[in-house]
Amino acid sequence: MTPVLEVLATEFRSRRAGRSAHATRDIIIPFNDLLKKASSLHGPPRTEALRELEGLKSAGVLILEPFKRDPSQIQKVRLPLANAQAFFSHLGTTNPETERETLSELFRRSSQRIVRAPFQDGWVRFCEYYAGMALCGGSVQPFDRADIPQTRAILDSLPRLLSWPGESLMRFASVVLFGESKTLEKLRARIDPCLARITDNAIQGLADLGITDNERSFLIHGPIRLVFEEGVLDLGLLSRPVRVGISDIRRARLDIGAARCLTVENAAVLHELAKLRCGVLLISSGSEGGFANSAVIDFLRLLPLQIARWHFGDSDPKGFDILRDLRVRTESDIRSLHMNFRPAEGDIPLVDEDLKTLQRLAASAQMTDVEKLEIGRMIEAGSKGQFEQEALGLPQPLWPFY
Repeated sequence: MTPVLEVLATEFRSRRAGRSAHATRDIIIPFNDLLKKASSLHGPPRTEALRELEGLKSAGVLILEPFKRDPSQIQKVRLPLANAQAFFSHLGTTNPETERETLSELFRRSSQRIVRAPFQDGWVRFCEYYAGMALCGGSVQPFDRADIPQTRAILDSLPRLLSWPGESLMRFASVVLFGESKTLEKLRARIDPCLARITDNAIQGLADLGITDNERSFLIHGPIRLVFEEGVLDLGLLSRPVRVGISDIRRARLDIGAARCLTVENAAVLHELAKLRCGVLLISSGSEGGFANSAVIDFLRLLPLQIARWHFGDSDPKGFDILRDLRVRTESDIRSLHMNFRPAEGDIPLVDEDLKTLQRLAASAQMTDVEKLEIGRMIEAGSKGQFEQEALGLPQPLWPFY
Protein backbone atom coordinates (compact mmCIF):
# COMPACT_ATOMS: atom_id res chain seq x y z
CA MET A 1 0.00 0.00 0.00
CA THR A 2 1.39 3.41 -0.95
CA PRO A 3 1.41 6.35 1.48
CA VAL A 4 -1.26 8.11 -0.57
CA LEU A 5 -3.78 5.33 0.13
CA GLU A 6 -2.84 5.29 3.81
CA VAL A 7 -3.57 9.03 3.99
CA LEU A 8 -6.88 8.55 2.20
CA ALA A 9 -7.86 5.81 4.65
CA THR A 10 -6.90 8.00 7.62
CA GLU A 11 -8.94 10.88 6.25
CA PHE A 12 -11.95 8.60 5.86
CA ARG A 13 -11.72 7.34 9.45
CA SER A 14 -11.28 10.83 10.92
CA ARG A 15 -14.32 12.31 9.18
CA ARG A 16 -18.00 11.73 9.86
CA ALA A 17 -18.06 9.08 7.14
CA GLY A 18 -15.69 6.95 9.19
CA ARG A 19 -17.18 7.70 12.60
CA SER A 20 -20.90 7.51 11.95
CA ALA A 21 -23.37 5.22 10.26
CA HIS A 22 -25.44 8.28 9.30
CA ALA A 23 -22.91 10.10 7.08
CA THR A 24 -24.15 11.32 3.69
CA ARG A 25 -21.14 13.07 2.18
CA ASP A 26 -18.43 11.42 0.11
CA ILE A 27 -14.78 11.89 1.02
CA ILE A 28 -13.33 14.59 -1.26
CA ILE A 29 -9.70 15.71 -0.97
CA PRO A 30 -7.80 18.16 -3.21
CA PHE A 31 -5.32 16.10 -5.21
CA ASN A 32 -2.24 18.14 -4.31
CA ASP A 33 -3.21 18.22 -0.63
CA LEU A 34 -3.46 14.43 -0.66
CA LEU A 35 -0.03 14.09 -2.30
CA LYS A 36 1.48 16.59 0.13
CA LYS A 37 0.19 14.74 3.21
CA ALA A 38 1.58 11.52 1.73
CA SER A 39 4.96 13.18 0.99
CA SER A 40 4.42 12.23 -2.65
CA LEU A 41 4.38 15.56 -4.50
CA HIS A 42 7.43 14.85 -6.65
CA GLY A 43 9.51 12.12 -8.26
CA PRO A 44 8.96 8.36 -7.96
CA PRO A 45 6.55 8.71 -4.97
CA ARG A 46 4.25 10.86 -7.13
CA THR A 47 4.44 8.38 -10.00
CA GLU A 48 3.57 5.48 -7.68
CA ALA A 49 0.71 7.44 -6.10
CA LEU A 50 -0.76 8.22 -9.52
CA ARG A 51 -0.50 4.56 -10.50
CA GLU A 52 -2.42 3.46 -7.37
CA LEU A 53 -5.12 6.13 -7.80
CA GLU A 54 -5.59 5.40 -11.49
CA GLY A 55 -5.87 1.69 -10.72
CA LEU A 56 -8.66 2.30 -8.19
CA LYS A 57 -10.34 4.64 -10.67
CA SER A 58 -10.32 1.91 -13.31
CA ALA A 59 -11.80 -0.50 -10.74
CA GLY A 60 -14.64 1.95 -10.13
CA VAL A 61 -13.63 2.59 -6.52
CA LEU A 62 -12.33 6.19 -6.76
CA ILE A 63 -13.32 9.16 -8.85
CA LEU A 64 -10.51 11.47 -10.03
CA GLU A 65 -12.16 14.81 -10.78
CA PRO A 66 -10.29 16.98 -13.35
CA PHE A 67 -10.02 20.75 -13.56
CA LYS A 68 -12.75 22.19 -15.80
CA ARG A 69 -10.27 24.32 -17.73
CA ASP A 70 -7.65 21.56 -18.00
CA PRO A 71 -9.18 18.07 -18.03
CA SER A 72 -5.71 16.53 -18.23
CA GLN A 73 -4.95 17.57 -14.62
CA ILE A 74 -6.53 16.05 -11.48
CA GLN A 75 -8.16 18.56 -9.16
CA LYS A 76 -9.83 16.33 -6.54
CA VAL A 77 -9.95 12.72 -5.38
CA ARG A 78 -13.41 11.45 -4.39
CA LEU A 79 -14.16 8.27 -2.45
CA PRO A 80 -17.94 7.65 -2.62
CA LEU A 81 -19.46 6.29 0.57
CA ALA A 82 -20.96 3.41 -1.39
CA ASN A 83 -17.43 2.30 -2.36
CA ALA A 84 -15.97 2.30 1.16
CA GLN A 85 -16.19 -1.49 1.50
CA ALA A 86 -14.37 -2.02 -1.81
CA PHE A 87 -11.72 0.56 -0.89
CA PHE A 88 -10.86 -1.01 2.47
CA SER A 89 -10.97 -4.50 0.97
CA HIS A 90 -8.34 -3.31 -1.52
CA LEU A 91 -6.24 -2.12 1.42
CA GLY A 92 -6.67 -5.47 3.16
CA THR A 93 -8.22 -3.93 6.29
CA THR A 94 -11.69 -3.80 7.80
CA ASN A 95 -13.81 -0.79 6.96
CA PRO A 96 -14.87 1.70 9.67
CA GLU A 97 -18.47 0.43 9.69
CA THR A 98 -17.29 -3.08 10.58
CA GLU A 99 -14.91 -1.60 13.16
CA ARG A 100 -17.79 0.31 14.78
CA GLU A 101 -19.87 -2.85 14.94
CA THR A 102 -16.96 -4.83 16.38
CA LEU A 103 -16.33 -2.22 19.08
CA SER A 104 -20.02 -1.98 19.94
CA GLU A 105 -20.29 -5.75 20.24
CA LEU A 106 -17.26 -5.76 22.57
CA PHE A 107 -19.08 -3.43 24.97
CA ARG A 108 -22.32 -5.41 24.68
CA ARG A 109 -20.59 -8.69 25.54
CA SER A 110 -18.79 -7.04 28.45
CA SER A 111 -22.12 -5.90 29.93
CA GLN A 112 -22.86 -9.57 30.70
CA ARG A 113 -19.93 -9.77 33.11
CA ILE A 114 -20.74 -10.01 36.82
CA VAL A 115 -19.24 -7.29 39.00
CA ARG A 116 -19.26 -6.74 42.73
CA ALA A 117 -22.43 -5.41 44.33
CA PRO A 118 -23.53 -2.64 44.47
CA PHE A 119 -22.00 -1.77 41.09
CA GLN A 120 -23.71 -4.29 38.81
CA ASP A 121 -26.36 -1.87 37.51
CA GLY A 122 -23.76 0.84 37.00
CA TRP A 123 -21.59 -1.58 35.04
CA VAL A 124 -24.45 -2.58 32.73
CA ARG A 125 -25.41 1.07 32.11
CA PHE A 126 -21.74 1.90 31.46
CA CYS A 127 -21.29 -0.85 28.87
CA GLU A 128 -24.61 -0.20 27.14
CA TYR A 129 -23.86 3.51 26.85
CA TYR A 130 -20.51 2.90 25.15
CA ALA A 131 -21.99 0.18 22.94
CA GLY A 132 -24.41 2.76 21.59
CA MET A 133 -21.77 5.46 21.21
CA ALA A 134 -19.42 3.07 19.41
CA LEU A 135 -22.11 2.12 16.91
CA CYS A 136 -23.33 5.64 16.14
CA GLY A 137 -19.86 7.13 15.92
CA GLY A 138 -20.07 9.21 19.09
CA SER A 139 -17.24 9.83 21.53
CA VAL A 140 -16.02 6.76 23.39
CA GLN A 141 -13.56 8.64 25.58
CA PRO A 142 -11.70 7.61 27.69
CA PHE A 143 -11.41 4.59 25.38
CA ASP A 144 -9.49 4.77 22.11
CA ARG A 145 -11.79 3.86 19.23
CA ALA A 146 -8.79 2.93 17.07
CA ASP A 147 -7.27 0.56 19.64
CA ILE A 148 -9.69 -2.31 20.18
CA PRO A 149 -7.12 -4.59 21.92
CA GLN A 150 -6.49 -1.86 24.51
CA THR A 151 -10.24 -1.35 25.00
CA ARG A 152 -10.71 -5.09 25.49
CA ALA A 153 -7.91 -5.15 28.08
CA ILE A 154 -9.47 -2.27 30.03
CA LEU A 155 -12.93 -3.86 29.97
CA ASP A 156 -11.46 -7.15 31.20
CA SER A 157 -9.68 -5.37 34.06
CA LEU A 158 -12.57 -3.24 35.37
CA PRO A 159 -14.66 -6.04 37.00
CA ARG A 160 -11.51 -7.37 38.67
CA LEU A 161 -10.57 -3.92 39.89
CA LEU A 162 -14.02 -3.37 41.39
CA SER A 163 -13.40 -6.49 43.50
CA TRP A 164 -9.77 -5.69 44.35
CA PRO A 165 -8.92 -7.16 47.79
CA GLY A 166 -7.20 -4.41 49.76
CA GLU A 167 -4.10 -2.29 49.25
CA SER A 168 -1.47 -3.14 46.64
CA LEU A 169 1.35 -1.38 44.88
CA MET A 170 0.74 -0.38 41.28
CA ARG A 171 3.37 -2.69 39.79
CA PHE A 172 1.97 -5.77 41.55
CA ALA A 173 -1.61 -5.02 40.51
CA SER A 174 -0.46 -4.39 36.95
CA VAL A 175 1.16 -7.81 36.65
CA VAL A 176 -1.92 -9.54 38.12
CA LEU A 177 -4.27 -7.69 35.74
CA PHE A 178 -2.22 -7.41 32.57
CA GLY A 179 0.78 -9.69 32.98
CA GLU A 180 3.14 -6.69 32.78
CA SER A 181 4.31 -4.30 35.47
CA LYS A 182 3.89 -0.94 33.72
CA THR A 183 0.59 -1.31 31.85
CA LEU A 184 -1.70 -0.24 34.70
CA GLU A 185 0.17 3.03 35.18
CA LYS A 186 0.03 3.72 31.42
CA LEU A 187 -3.74 3.08 31.35
CA ARG A 188 -4.51 4.89 34.61
CA ALA A 189 -5.79 8.04 32.87
CA ARG A 190 -8.33 5.88 31.02
CA ILE A 191 -9.23 3.53 33.88
CA ASP A 192 -9.85 6.15 36.58
CA PRO A 193 -12.71 7.88 34.70
CA CYS A 194 -14.27 4.48 33.99
CA LEU A 195 -14.29 3.57 37.69
CA ALA A 196 -15.85 6.93 38.56
CA ARG A 197 -18.60 6.56 35.94
CA ILE A 198 -19.45 2.96 36.85
CA THR A 199 -19.67 3.71 40.58
CA ASP A 200 -21.26 7.17 40.31
CA ASN A 201 -18.06 8.63 41.84
CA ALA A 202 -18.10 6.32 44.85
CA ILE A 203 -14.73 5.11 43.52
CA GLN A 204 -12.93 7.91 41.72
CA GLY A 205 -9.82 6.02 40.76
CA LEU A 206 -7.24 3.39 41.57
CA ALA A 207 -6.17 5.18 44.76
CA ASP A 208 -9.65 4.67 46.23
CA LEU A 209 -9.18 0.93 45.71
CA GLY A 210 -5.87 1.06 47.60
CA ILE A 211 -3.76 0.70 44.45
CA THR A 212 -0.97 3.27 44.66
CA ASP A 213 2.42 4.05 43.13
CA ASN A 214 4.12 3.77 46.48
CA GLU A 215 3.34 2.24 49.82
CA ARG A 216 0.84 4.39 51.73
CA SER A 217 3.06 5.03 54.73
CA PHE A 218 4.99 7.74 56.56
CA LEU A 219 7.61 8.25 59.23
CA ILE A 220 6.37 8.79 62.77
CA HIS A 221 7.96 9.27 66.20
CA GLY A 222 6.71 10.19 69.64
CA PRO A 223 4.17 9.29 72.30
CA ILE A 224 1.63 7.23 70.43
CA ARG A 225 0.36 3.71 71.04
CA LEU A 226 -1.45 1.67 68.40
CA VAL A 227 -4.00 -0.46 70.19
CA PHE A 228 -4.99 -3.56 68.18
CA GLU A 229 -7.19 -6.49 69.11
CA GLU A 230 -4.05 -8.62 69.04
CA GLY A 231 -2.04 -6.33 71.31
CA VAL A 232 -0.52 -2.88 71.77
CA LEU A 233 2.35 -1.35 69.78
CA ASP A 234 4.01 1.46 71.76
CA LEU A 235 5.93 3.64 69.30
CA GLY A 236 6.97 5.93 72.16
CA LEU A 237 9.56 3.35 73.19
CA LEU A 238 11.51 3.79 69.97
CA SER A 239 14.52 6.08 69.78
CA ARG A 240 14.19 6.79 66.05
CA PRO A 241 11.29 7.41 63.65
CA VAL A 242 9.64 4.33 62.19
CA ARG A 243 7.67 3.92 58.95
CA VAL A 244 4.05 2.93 59.51
CA GLY A 245 1.43 2.04 56.92
CA ILE A 246 -1.88 3.87 56.98
CA SER A 247 -3.72 0.53 56.81
CA ASP A 248 -2.33 -0.34 60.27
CA ILE A 249 -3.18 3.13 61.56
CA ARG A 250 -6.77 2.73 60.37
CA ARG A 251 -7.33 -0.62 62.10
CA ALA A 252 -5.90 0.57 65.43
CA ARG A 253 -7.24 2.73 68.22
CA LEU A 254 -4.86 5.66 68.60
CA ASP A 255 -3.68 6.41 72.13
CA ILE A 256 -1.77 9.67 71.81
CA GLY A 257 0.09 11.22 74.72
CA ALA A 258 0.98 14.50 73.02
CA ALA A 259 -0.64 17.93 72.83
CA ARG A 260 0.99 18.72 69.49
CA CYS A 261 1.58 16.97 66.18
CA LEU A 262 4.33 18.41 63.99
CA THR A 263 4.75 17.49 60.33
CA VAL A 264 8.33 17.93 59.18
CA GLU A 265 9.24 18.40 55.53
CA ASN A 266 12.76 16.94 55.55
CA ALA A 267 13.55 13.53 57.05
CA ALA A 268 17.00 14.68 58.21
CA VAL A 269 15.42 17.29 60.50
CA LEU A 270 12.78 14.80 61.64
CA HIS A 271 15.54 12.47 62.86
CA GLU A 272 17.26 15.29 64.77
CA LEU A 273 14.03 16.28 66.50
CA ALA A 274 13.27 12.64 67.33
CA LYS A 275 16.57 12.35 69.21
CA LEU A 276 15.31 14.96 71.70
CA ARG A 277 12.41 12.76 72.97
CA CYS A 278 10.52 16.03 73.39
CA GLY A 279 6.98 14.69 73.82
CA VAL A 280 5.79 16.06 70.47
CA LEU A 281 4.24 13.67 67.94
CA LEU A 282 6.48 13.97 64.87
CA ILE A 283 5.61 12.77 61.37
CA SER A 284 7.10 13.22 57.94
CA SER A 285 5.15 15.50 55.65
CA GLY A 286 5.36 12.98 52.82
CA SER A 287 7.96 12.11 50.23
CA GLU A 288 11.36 13.62 50.92
CA GLY A 289 11.24 17.29 50.00
CA GLY A 290 7.79 16.95 48.43
CA PHE A 291 4.09 17.34 48.99
CA ALA A 292 2.31 15.17 51.53
CA ASN A 293 1.30 11.71 50.39
CA SER A 294 -2.22 10.43 50.97
CA ALA A 295 -1.17 8.44 54.06
CA VAL A 296 -0.07 11.62 55.85
CA ILE A 297 -3.31 13.37 54.92
CA ASP A 298 -5.38 10.43 56.18
CA PHE A 299 -3.46 10.35 59.47
CA LEU A 300 -3.90 14.08 60.11
CA ARG A 301 -7.64 13.71 59.49
CA LEU A 302 -7.76 10.89 62.06
CA LEU A 303 -6.10 12.95 64.81
CA PRO A 304 -8.34 14.02 67.68
CA LEU A 305 -9.35 17.68 67.35
CA GLN A 306 -7.72 18.66 70.66
CA ILE A 307 -4.24 17.88 69.29
CA ALA A 308 -2.73 21.04 67.79
CA ARG A 309 -1.37 20.61 64.27
CA TRP A 310 1.86 22.32 63.24
CA HIS A 311 4.08 22.18 60.16
CA PHE A 312 7.82 22.83 59.95
CA GLY A 313 9.09 23.15 56.39
CA ASP A 314 11.62 24.94 54.24
CA SER A 315 10.85 28.65 53.85
CA ASP A 316 11.19 28.75 50.05
CA PRO A 317 8.29 29.01 47.58
CA LYS A 318 7.81 25.25 47.46
CA GLY A 319 7.94 24.96 51.25
CA PHE A 320 5.11 27.48 51.68
CA ASP A 321 3.15 25.74 48.91
CA ILE A 322 3.50 22.42 50.76
CA LEU A 323 2.02 24.11 53.84
CA ARG A 324 -0.88 25.50 51.80
CA ASP A 325 -1.49 22.05 50.28
CA LEU A 326 -1.59 20.43 53.73
CA ARG A 327 -4.24 22.88 54.90
CA VAL A 328 -6.39 22.40 51.81
CA ARG A 329 -6.29 18.61 51.77
CA THR A 330 -6.74 18.07 55.51
CA GLU A 331 -9.33 20.86 55.81
CA SER A 332 -7.81 21.74 59.17
CA ASP A 333 -5.97 24.52 60.94
CA ILE A 334 -2.23 23.86 60.65
CA ARG A 335 0.14 26.45 62.09
CA SER A 336 3.59 27.04 60.66
CA LEU A 337 6.78 26.77 62.69
CA HIS A 338 10.00 28.73 61.96
CA MET A 339 9.00 29.39 58.37
CA ASN A 340 10.56 32.83 58.08
CA PHE A 341 12.46 34.50 55.27
CA ARG A 342 16.12 34.53 56.35
CA PRO A 343 18.28 36.70 54.05
CA ALA A 344 21.81 35.52 53.42
CA GLU A 345 24.72 36.44 51.19
CA GLY A 346 24.98 34.38 48.04
CA ASP A 347 21.53 32.89 48.43
CA ILE A 348 19.53 31.46 45.53
CA PRO A 349 17.73 34.04 43.34
CA LEU A 350 14.08 33.57 42.49
CA VAL A 351 13.21 32.39 38.98
CA ASP A 352 9.98 33.16 37.11
CA GLU A 353 8.31 29.96 38.33
CA ASP A 354 9.16 30.88 41.95
CA LEU A 355 7.63 34.32 41.52
CA LYS A 356 4.44 32.85 40.06
CA THR A 357 4.16 30.49 43.06
CA LEU A 358 4.78 33.31 45.56
CA GLN A 359 2.23 35.62 43.93
CA ARG A 360 -0.33 32.81 44.01
CA LEU A 361 0.43 32.17 47.68
CA ALA A 362 0.25 35.88 48.53
CA ALA A 363 -3.32 35.90 47.18
CA SER A 364 -4.32 32.60 48.80
CA ALA A 365 -6.87 32.51 51.60
CA GLN A 366 -4.95 29.51 52.97
CA MET A 367 -1.96 31.62 54.02
CA THR A 368 -1.95 33.73 57.20
CA ASP A 369 -1.13 37.43 57.27
CA VAL A 370 2.20 36.68 58.98
CA GLU A 371 3.12 34.14 56.30
CA LYS A 372 2.14 36.57 53.55
CA LEU A 373 4.48 39.11 55.15
CA GLU A 374 7.37 36.62 54.90
CA ILE A 375 6.39 35.86 51.31
CA GLY A 376 6.42 39.57 50.54
CA ARG A 377 9.91 39.91 52.02
CA MET A 378 11.10 37.08 49.78
CA ILE A 379 9.61 38.72 46.69
CA GLU A 380 11.16 42.06 47.61
CA ALA A 381 14.59 40.48 48.13
CA GLY A 382 14.33 38.51 44.86
CA SER A 383 15.86 35.46 46.50
CA LYS A 384 14.96 32.42 48.59
CA GLY A 385 17.26 33.39 51.44
CA GLN A 386 18.65 30.76 53.79
CA PHE A 387 15.55 28.65 53.37
CA GLU A 388 16.53 25.10 54.32
CA GLN A 389 15.36 23.77 57.68
CA GLU A 390 18.82 22.36 58.38
CA ALA A 391 20.28 25.90 58.27
CA LEU A 392 18.77 26.60 61.70
CA GLY A 393 21.33 24.26 63.23
CA LEU A 394 20.94 21.84 66.12
CA PRO A 395 17.52 21.96 67.79
CA GLN A 396 17.10 22.51 71.54
CA PRO A 397 15.22 19.96 73.70
CA LEU A 398 12.15 22.10 74.40
CA TRP A 399 9.45 23.39 72.06
CA PRO A 400 9.79 25.27 69.75
CA PHE A 401 13.34 23.85 69.45
CA TYR A 402 15.05 27.03 68.13
